[in-house]
Amino acid sequence: MTEDLDIWKVFLAVFNEGSIQEAAAKLNLESSSVSKKLQKLEKLLGVQLFDRAGRPFLPTPTAYELFPYAESMIHSREKISNILSDRVSDDSQIIRLMIGNTQAKYMPKMIQQYVSQNPRTRVNVIAPLDVEEFKQRLADIAFISGVIPLPDCVLLSRGKMVFMPVASKEYLEKNGPIETLQDLEHHHIFSSLYPSRYAFSVNYVLRKGAEVMSIPKITSIRWSNVEMAKQAVLQGIGISLGFPLFHCIDEIERGELVPILNGWHRPSQENYVAIHTDDWKKPYLRRFADYMAKEFAKTEASCEARLKKAVPKALYDEYLR
Repeated sequence: MTEDLDIWKVFLAVFNEGSIQEAAAKLNLESSSVSKKLQKLEKLLGVQLFDRAGRPFLPTPTAYELFPYAESMIHSREKISNILSDRVSDDSQIIRLMIGNTQAKYMPKMIQQYVSQNPRTRVNVIAPLDVEEFKQRLADIAFISGVIPLPDCVLLSRGKMVFMPVASKEYLEKNGPIETLQDLEHHHIFSSLYPSRYAFSVNYVLRKGAEVMSIPKITSIRWSNVEMAKQAVLQGIGISLGFPLFHCIDEIERGELVPILNGWHRPSQENYVAIHTDDWKKPYLRRFADYMAKEFAKTEASCEARLKKAVPKALYDEYLR
């Protein structure tokens, strides 16, 4: 079928240009190839299409009659090819999405909504996030938090990561309030903040207003999974200096987790959906990345609105600074 279309493209080019040489230049083909294709078409049709006696070639009456149909056929075939190409790209490809373990709460519903609107799309969710594996192209799209050098990627904002220092209500009732940085010396601190999943040492940076403090804290247990860290806090084993707001807002609203440190908190950071630059050119990946960025930005904004009702205004303003 492709070869048949090629000889009709040759016919149109010779008709418009009036010579084998000009048609060959337009089609980026050798003149001999254009001549052979034109001869093949005339043989298939059993008619002569051009009077080659003069220059430019003169189309025969049959050529004039065929021209609009050939032009329409080529145009229609190109549209069909584009539609099929988009359909393969949009509906039949597997999207490899890499996320952190904090996004598990909201991700299933978001992905299900997208797939319900694009029923032939398949999504492979990979967790936890591994930036080096993402750079090695083992995933198409990744949820990134903070400033991470990704020069060959398009970054779409998905809102701000607000961090909450918290302890369980029962823990505070048993051990007393935790309002100053000095109070931290008497408590086990759990978090998902870590340089790598295999390293143990952790360094926390906290701020309040214009003040910034580095809090080195080594405990006998360090969780590289934020859900495990949250369970440890809920069970009263220790406290956290920075759970993502969207990961703990439910427990804060229910009073199970209580903000501590009177405004000291881990600085907020921007969140992104990252997609490799060349993948951004693919419609099915670009649309999915844009959808996920917008939906998660809505989720984070909703969590911030809920926090505003759950804590005093001064604390709210500090956390979102």
